[in-house]
Amino acid sequence: MKTIYIMLTKTESIFCYLIKKYTREPYAHVSLLFTDDFTHGYSFSRKKIRNPFIGGFRCEDYIKWVAAFPKTECQMYRLTISDVQYEKLTSLLSEFCLEEEKYKYNILGVIGRLFNIKIQPKHSYFCSQFVSYILSEAGILEFNKEPILTTAKDFRTHSDLNLIYEGFLNTLLGDPKGLIFCDQLVS
Repeated sequence: MKTIYIMLTKTESIFCYLIKKYTREPYAHVSLLFTDDFTHGYSFSRKKIRNPFIGGFRCEDYIKWVAAFPKTECQMYRLTISDVQYEKLTSLLSEFCLEEEKYKYNILGVIGRLFNIKIQPKHSYFCSQFVSYILSEAGILEFNKEPILTTAKDFRTHSDLNLIYEGFLNTLLGDPKGLIFCDQLVS
């Protein structure tokens, strides 16, 4: 068995504000993480920290992220998966990593969502679409909708995901060993 993490975030950026306003959700961004130091994850996001319009597939560096957006809030979810699912997931992720430059951020898809239109340019994803797609393809999580229709809410409300932390990302990165996680409060 292996553990992976899904992180939902919100920054104080205008782009995040607009997404939250449209979705009426507290979080706007979804990332996939593989280690419990929570310093890096994978998603579709901005390539330049201050420009949300130039984006694509990214290995996100959360230490740099909180330097630019120190008030970033997050929810961290844990999911235990089988070794076979993990192998499939990392294989799919490797394909994205090998051809990182061909992938673009699906800004048209985000705009299309405003009008309930599915716009799917080739090799383009937005964050929740990518994470939903790769988890579904690996046989890990299913949603009752196409990946292009998923939002952060679909992850936040998924019954298979266990919320383990909610708070500021810089606090989580500063001392993950000293934090009290949500599941510790329940036991």
